[in-house]
Amino acid sequence: MSEIQEESKHVQHIQPYSAQSGTMVPLGMQKFLRTCVLWQIIRFIAINIRMTILILKSHNQS
Repeated sequence: MSEIQEESKHVQHIQPYSAQSGTMVPLGMQKFLRTCVLWQIIRFIAINIRMTILILKSHNQS
């Protein structure tokens, strides 16, 4: 057996999104916000404004 197969052998029995996987499954509003294009545009603009303010503050220091 190759080295990679030996390393991942211990996780082959875990089913995705099961209680064993420890992964949270997005529900309701969280899933909506992740797939809503309008919300993604709003978040994109907000993050860009915050980055621009941060960059302007750093360039204005003497």
